[in-house]
Amino acid sequence: MENKISIKAKARILNYVLFFLIFLVIWVTLYFVFENLEDSYKGMISAFVSVILSPRLNEYKTQSGSGLQLKWIFIKKVISL
Repeated sequence: MENKISIKAKARILNYVLFFLIFLVIWVTLYFVFENLEDSYKGMISAFVSVILSPRLNEYKTQSGSGLQLKWIFIKKVISL
């Protein structure tokens, strides 16, 4: 029996992974650039910037059913899943 993950679940996992990677890159950058800044501030700044830079998932409904769109600041085109 095959375990199939829905497209919606795959998109959510991708979204969380990208958020974590963006957060990690920003936090490590802040860690080495601003050594005197407290870790809690580094985490807050990293989280705020990650929310802005991470991709957005939007569900929409049409007459034929529902769909999922991925919007990202780095990609001008909307990706329909």
